[in-house]
Amino acid sequence: CLKNVTDPHLEGNTGSQTSARLVVAIALLATAVVALAAAVAVLTTVNIKAEERMLFAQRIRSTGSCTSEQCVRSAARILDSLDRSVDPCEDFYQFACGGWIHRNPVPDSQTQWDQFRALREQLLLQLKGLLEGEGSSEDLKPVQQARTLYKTCLNIEKLELLGLKPLTDVLERLGLSSTGAPPSEENFDWLETVAKSQRTLGLNVLFGFWVSQDVRNTSRNLMVVDQISPGISERYLLDPVRFKSELTEYRRFIQDMIQVYQQHVNDSDQSAAKLADEILDFSTKLASIMTPAESRRDPKNLFHEMTVYALQNLTDIDDESINPKLNWTRYLDYIMEDTNVTLDLSTDPLMVMDINYLQKLAHLISITDQETIEKFVWWSVFSTLAPLTLQEFRDLAFRFSQNVFGLQQKTARWKGCTGNVNSNFGMAVSYLYIQKHFNNASRAKALEMVNDIRSAFVEIVSDLDWMDEETKQRTLEKAHAMRPFIGFPGWILTPGELEKYYERAEVVDGLLFETYLRLSEESVKTSLEDLRKAPDHDRWISPATTVNAFYSPILNSVTFPAGILQPPFYGLGLESLNYGAIGAIMGHELTHGFDDQGRRYDKDGNLKQWWTETTLQHYEERVQCIVDQYSNFTVSQLGENFTVNGINTQGENIADNGGLREALRAYKKFRQRVSTESILPGLTEYTPEQLFFLGFAHMWCGNSTHGALKSRVVDGVHSPNRFRVIGTLSNFKEFSEAWKCRAGSPMNPTNKCVLW
Repeated sequence: CLKNVTDPHLEGNTGSQTSARLVVAIALLATAVVALAAAVAVLTTVNIKAEERMLFAQRIRSTGSCTSEQCVRSAARILDSLDRSVDPCEDFYQFACGGWIHRNPVPDSQTQWDQFRALREQLLLQLKGLLEGEGSSEDLKPVQQARTLYKTCLNIEKLELLGLKPLTDVLERLGLSSTGAPPSEENFDWLETVAKSQRTLGLNVLFGFWVSQDVRNTSRNLMVVDQISPGISERYLLDPVRFKSELTEYRRFIQDMIQVYQQHVNDSDQSAAKLADEILDFSTKLASIMTPAESRRDPKNLFHEMTVYALQNLTDIDDESINPKLNWTRYLDYIMEDTNVTLDLSTDPLMVMDINYLQKLAHLISITDQETIEKFVWWSVFSTLAPLTLQEFRDLAFRFSQNVFGLQQKTARWKGCTGNVNSNFGMAVSYLYIQKHFNNASRAKALEMVNDIRSAFVEIVSDLDWMDEETKQRTLEKAHAMRPFIGFPGWILTPGELEKYYERAEVVDGLLFETYLRLSEESVKTSLEDLRKAPDHDRWISPATTVNAFYSPILNSVTFPAGILQPPFYGLGLESLNYGAIGAIMGHELTHGFDDQGRRYDKDGNLKQWWTETTLQHYEERVQCIVDQYSNFTVSQLGENFTVNGINTQGENIADNGGLREALRAYKKFRQRVSTESILPGLTEYTPEQLFFLGFAHMWCGNSTHGALKSRVVDGVHSPNRFRVIGTLSNFKEFSEAWKCRAGSPMNPTNKCVLW
């Protein structure tokens, strides 16, 4: 995956054929269209010797400049992005992106701004037009539902009119205090409430539960249990000195949310400040028993298959408990209620992702008073649902994002609603989008490029001197078996299929909260009932209306939705730019199949050891080089105490490095087929190889607020954009040759990390 997405288990948390549940906290997407240069100026030659310029000029005369609209737009974008005052061998990111960074500050309604977010903004505008378009009674039902949901989401007056009644009804239904802040007067059954929250809302509290494809036997689905974040980053909670300001704002957010609620229900029995302290304290205790992300990269620490009875034995507490124990049979009875699934607890397999966490959780619950647990569970449900009611709650959420992440302006309601509809009816929206905004010919060209990238990877593997023949053969088999999904799933155009896909989805016109409940409950139910079904190996893990790309280890597939097959990543006029941008993206996703996690899955998506010990040792030595390289990058904007986490980002860094190497080899093969390539107007002094690297760097030009950058460094699996460029290119001798960088210069270090 190129950019952060919710991806708890490599692909998503269910195998459901129903759209995901309504997203309460919509990612704030924003606007800005990069202006094209009015005139294209000829730049001075950079790093090209006189005799090379002469030969190059002769080739220019024979091939000519490309004057197509695509080429002119690409030239304008690159010219606008360059900072020619910087030596490319000293800092290629600043050279390639300095102009872009200067001209594109983070918009007030964003916390980050880069090429991906700019394209997502363009996509949102297109989807807005489709959703606001004139419909007819002949439209497919899912299309009608998508437009109804959009219209319902926009109606904030109706939300205010309904007030807190929908929220208090759900709290009461789940056994939580509905007349005021907790605790309730009645005896609280935490396990029942946690189970019903998952079953009704798809909300995981204290621990996560879902049905997913078995990573060791991909021909079946099974139940999965795992740790879950307590609501804010556990790294913030466990380092209160370093993240004092963030935790202060989070505590304030909790307190103010509770106070607003108390004012509306006339509750003055509980101190909101005291409640906030207790919730934050228990959240910290949960964070302290979580397994760090660094340890979770190794599947030896995860994926423990057992029966429900076996899990019960592992989590039973011998000491006298002040709370009902973590009874898995009771939990599953609530979860499976009103489904067609009957469990056999003595034989049905359960995949326990993190045994240590569940054992520590059972102990924590046994020593924690009931009121504290109730307060935490209540807050988890309340904070999820409250933004679907009154504007006051949404304003408090905005203030938190403003103070922690640097957000300056609320997102326009239509943007949130458009993203909301795309999250729930993505395939229906894709049906509209591909017919109006996607050139189907792009699919064939993209498939050709994917196959070029795959062929390049095969050549690279064949040339490796550190991999033995046995492992090499299996690696090649996996690469050949990898399936590309490009543009959109063809079935959405087949009559009747879209209606079948959404046959259980309900949208209640004018009632957003009720729609949320119905979509959530049916989505969870469908996912649970997948337990007894064979997995669909041909499923798409993303709608077409997505600006991202994906690799699924369990499917051994790469997905390139229509949303990303657009400029500035694709269709750039010159193949040097196309291979440097979308080619590198394609290579990135393919290489995920062979990064520190993906390499553990075989060609059929099964988690197993298929590497020889000798080759694995050589592999890990090369991976460690990458880990060490990126760990030494200091994020100067945040101060000396913040460096890139080379362990957590290693998978993405491996994919960046390998992907670009494959793209470069594929481009060279293209050049062998087509000996000449046109030149970009205004950039005639740059060789095709230099344009290739500029195309790669340009797609990572970006800006971030201080808070967003800190969050990414602390919790993210992607390195900051700057280091995705610097780290990758400094490992390429071909880059140094193309730009004539002297040995030992920042962009041409002596030690280079090369894996694939």
